[in-house]
Amino acid sequence: MHKENTNPLVSIIIPCYNYDQYIEKCIQSVLNQTYKSIEVIVVDNGSTDDSLEKIRTFSHDPRVVIIELKENIPPGSGTNSAFRIAFNKSNGSYIGVLYADDWYLPDKIEKQMELFSQCVSSVGVVYCHGYRYFEKDKTKIEFKQQSVRGYVFKDYLKEGNIVIPISPLVKRCCYEIIGLNNLWTGSEYDFFMMSQYVDFDYVDENLVVMRIHNNNDAKNTLSVYERVKLFHSIALSDSNTVLRGEGLINKRVASDFIAYGLTFTVKMDMNHARDAIIKAIKAYPVCIFKPKVIASLSLSFLPNIVSKYLLTVLGKSPDIKSDI
Repeated sequence: MHKENTNPLVSIIIPCYNYDQYIEKCIQSVLNQTYKSIEVIVVDNGSTDDSLEKIRTFSHDPRVVIIELKENIPPGSGTNSAFRIAFNKSNGSYIGVLYADDWYLPDKIEKQMELFSQCVSSVGVVYCHGYRYFEKDKTKIEFKQQSVRGYVFKDYLKEGNIVIPISPLVKRCCYEIIGLNNLWTGSEYDFFMMSQYVDFDYVDENLVVMRIHNNNDAKNTLSVYERVKLFHSIALSDSNTVLRGEGLINKRVASDFIAYGLTFTVKMDMNHARDAIIKAIKAYPVCIFKPKVIASLSLSFLPNIVSKYLLTVLGKSPDIKSDI
């Protein structure tokens, strides 16, 4: 087994935009870690609320590095991304990304670093499971994506997301391997790209908490959809990625687009529903025979009042999970 250096520095990057009600809990959850060799790189991404003032209350702590951006840099900005700016300021041999509305449980980093110390050197990413916290009713439920280890690239293609985005702890070299100039740098797509080059492992415990609330970025379906299209058009068309995927790439692309097509259908955004379903069919033509694809595409051509009536008659939203 490959042994890591004793207590190497871990850098946690926290990008924040207008989350003044959450950012203090987020930062404190990192500072309260039982693993002590840490630094926290907090990037205020041009917030217009009181986020920066809340962040500045931690300026006395030598473990905290504060980066203040005068203007917001939106996701998909590539070389100018808030994550890239923070990464270049970090010093850790291991990197984690924590969103400003989420938090870690106290022994998260310690348990991941302990596993790293026992892993073979080919392991570059260690993730864990966690919870979803629903702010509206203050409930918390267990949440996990997958439980797979080793070379997980094909698992990504077959299943979609493998990790909870805030859970991985990553060797710094993994970011150097995939580069920091990608339009998706700092997002969950980084882990997909890493899965082509390094092995993954996981701590089989719930160690992170994702807050579900009305302002979650993931709820902006159209914005996320545009980023997914961009990722597919660039990353999944790379010749080496296609070669490694061995025929699974097109099925993955189609599955993603079907899921968005069904989501847009439920939201009565029929233009984008049609766009997504057609992209799915182009990527993997046989999916046109799936009932949910036929239904979504058909509804997208009907007048909205008719589509809405038919969805109401169904009495429930269609299942947006798209198994191909």
